[in-house]
Amino acid sequence: MKTPLVLLTACLLTSCEMPYMPPMAPMNGGAGSGGVAQVVVPMRMLGDTPHVMASVNGRRPLPLLLDTGATLSVVTPDVATGLDLLPTGGRRVTVRGVHGSTAATQAVMSTMQVGDWRATNVACLVRGMPGSLAGGLGSAILGMNHMRYYCSFLTIDYRRNTVELGFSRSYRPLGPMATRTPLRWSNGLPVIRVSSEGVSWDAIVDTGSCWGIVIDQSTAARLGHAYDGMRMGSNLILSGVGGSVSAAQVGAREIQLSSAFLCGEPHNGSVPAFVMPGPKRVGSRFWQGTRLTLDFRSNVLWLER
Repeated sequence: MKTPLVLLTACLLTSCEMPYMPPMAPMNGGAGSGGVAQVVVPMRMLGDTPHVMASVNGRRPLPLLLDTGATLSVVTPDVATGLDLLPTGGRRVTVRGVHGSTAATQAVMSTMQVGDWRATNVACLVRGMPGSLAGGLGSAILGMNHMRYYCSFLTIDYRRNTVELGFSRSYRPLGPMATRTPLRWSNGLPVIRVSSEGVSWDAIVDTGSCWGIVIDQSTAARLGHAYDGMRMGSNLILSGVGGSVSAAQVGAREIQLSSAFLCGEPHNGSVPAFVMPGPKRVGSRFWQGTRLTLDFRSNVLWLER
């Protein structure tokens, strides 16, 4: 009997969609950086997804999955207990993940320290159904709502394994080899335009996913790939905030596109894409080897190679 391959599931944790909730009022003079214009912190790749170390409520630092595909920060019940998170008494909400939904309660981090950036009153959700091992990968997610409110830009440098937070200006690329593409926001999530073989679609910029270009079955059919491709192993488990399913159960497969255009760059030849449930997205596998910046002030995505 084969043992199911879960890959600790966080590398399969994809965009965590939830109702948009506005951030709480700024507590640090609007900038929220304690007077620091820019903060640079080390980044750790765990399960092929970016993590930063953060101290919440003065506790020992723990790795937070830096998930641009999540609106709010989300933690599992065991993490919430260890961090002594304060319930807000607000209504229960439904967290919509790729593989289903789960109820969650609203809570608040009194303080969150990432490098020299100290934020206060950070809204978060405590999900009711664990989608990962207790204390394991994906058990603590840092979403975009609070960062978009306080920061002017977020840079995830996959080349140098660093994360940069800007607070006082729009982003300026390090050199001339940079492309820019319009960035828009849908339900609190960053979205870009992707095209291939004469077909275009919107895709979430989802660093919380370990996959690359991910499309749904309908888009695959429009691209002429309704049935072809390589099926994923029957013992592979796709797991996320909303639950877990086997790859075989949902018909997950890898196809090869003849070309793709995104982020101002053409990609010719054999371009891998993954047909999976959930929203169309572009995950960390595609961003590997790049310097990815979300400019919240200018609504631009910068890509440097």
